[in-house]
Amino acid sequence: MSAPDIRSVRRNWESEVRLADVYEALAGVTADARLKHRLRSLAVTETRHADAWAALLDSTGSKPDDHRPQLTARLLAAFARVAGIGPALALAGAAEGQVLRSYLNQVSTVTDERAQGVLRKVLPEELDHQSAEGVAGESIESRRLAEDADEDGAVPAPEDWHGGGVESIRNVIYGVNDGLTATLGVLAGVGGASVNPRVVLIGGLSAMVASGVSMAGGAYLASKSQREVFEGQLAREAAEIEAMPDLERAELVQIYRSKGLTPEEAETIVGRITSDKKVWLETQAREELGLDVAQFENPVREGVVAGISTLIGGVIPVAGYLLGRLLLGSAVNGFAALVIAFAVSAVFLFAIGSARTFFTGKGGVRSGLEMLAVGSVVAALTYGVGLLFRA
Repeated sequence: MSAPDIRSVRRNWESEVRLADVYEALAGVTADARLKHRLRSLAVTETRHADAWAALLDSTGSKPDDHRPQLTARLLAAFARVAGIGPALALAGAAEGQVLRSYLNQVSTVTDERAQGVLRKVLPEELDHQSAEGVAGESIESRRLAEDADEDGAVPAPEDWHGGGVESIRNVIYGVNDGLTATLGVLAGVGGASVNPRVVLIGGLSAMVASGVSMAGGAYLASKSQREVFEGQLAREAAEIEAMPDLERAELVQIYRSKGLTPEEAETIVGRITSDKKVWLETQAREELGLDVAQFENPVREGVVAGISTLIGGVIPVAGYLLGRLLLGSAVNGFAALVIAFAVSAVFLFAIGSARTFFTGKGGVRSGLEMLAVGSVVAALTYGVGLLFRA
């Protein structure tokens, strides 16, 4: 096996071990028996995947490391205890999405036949983890869980929790970034135009509050508008189903036939779907219009999340500036305090940029440096504008 393929297999093993530990740790946090069963079943699946990659590494004479990468599991478990299980599950789902993207990329980049064989075995289950119920109405994991149901017959619900809360996590990351960058820019601009620390601080605080309120209102209105559009289109689709059910049923059959199903298979599936009006309406909206109720978050929650996270981001450069004034006192000019504020902000900009990899799939260092570069350009430009006004 080539060196690049060995590195890919080792990363796969590490990712699967990490996910297994994450699911096991989150299972220990939740009090919901159904969810606990679900998470432990997923941990077993990921452990099986990790064992497959470990066996392949052993066969090449490159044994896996003795230690298990458990830091992510511990951090997410602690996060779940503080913020609740929902946001932690959303982050776990985003991390699993990264693993899936890596596997799909390796289909064309890994040359070793044995590694390709393992990929073919694990990919269907990884794809199943990232999807809701399949076209046939039952996922691979759901069938396995049905077979492994506990003694009282309780079977965990289908895996629809991966998507829940992802929008909120995304709003937190981008809200903190926007608040930090905007407030840092105003601090730098006012600091360039004035040497009075009170004026600089007032400018920073004003920018922090304005950014938070603006972001909260924007997120609320955007989410509300999306939901209103969705509800309007859903109402229209419901009316069409009532007015011309045969035509809507035929459209659904044609959609499934275009996906490769035979006429008999499509008729069978559509027959089951249309037997329940609620399922029929949701399926028709998703398949015909590309709309899914899971896409639309609660507007009030998203507004609050975006506003608070933006305020938190704005606190970072203001706190850095206050720290600079506290450490340096009035013996030096305000520029030195701005430097400290930028240094504090730079650390958080890099960290926030790295956190974006949950959604972008890019390398953490690269994303962190990109975010740091953007913040640096904003600070430099606004400080230059401030200097021009001072002149």
